[in-house]
Amino acid sequence: MEWIGLIAAATFRSPGKALERDLQSGSLQTALEALADQYDLPPPRLPRVSLSDLQSAYVRLFAANPEGLPAPPYAGYALEGRLMGEAQEALEAFYNEHGLAPQEDWRDLPDHLAALGEAIALLSGTRPEAARALALGYLKPWLERYAEVVKREDSTGFYATVCTLLKNVLEAEDEARS
Repeated sequence: MEWIGLIAAATFRSPGKALERDLQSGSLQTALEALADQYDLPPPRLPRVSLSDLQSAYVRLFAANPEGLPAPPYAGYALEGRLMGEAQEALEAFYNEHGLAPQEDWRDLPDHLAALGEAIALLSGTRPEAARALALGYLKPWLERYAEVVKREDSTGFYATVCTLLKNVLEAEDEARS
């Protein structure tokens, strides 16, 4: 679960210098390959994309689009079709129950996929079942609803590659534990 969380946290945060370093060093590609290998899935290949192109794609897919937001990066939106609903409240209670709190500089909702990824990664070492519950209960539904939309709308192929892998991994995880 830790790789799932780390990859989600890195991918769904607005692209900046940290993502650029991860791409230049190859560490994100290595993480994707390790995760795919863990689930006997074909290793994905991230396309080479400039930071400015990633930023443009991120905004268009997840932040602001005059034609409507293709994939709002909030778990509650995938689960309920709206923000700040019962799913977000349940997630906040889950965070509190497991001793998680947002960083002081976090300026988004708690069900944002980057925050969810961080929570999954943080819990994976000490509370793996809680991390799994977050991944399957919140991240997987978002991927089921939006991975194909991202694949269709992502002009860079970057977000589509990551979403497809995460969706396949969580489907395999769900099947393996069922």
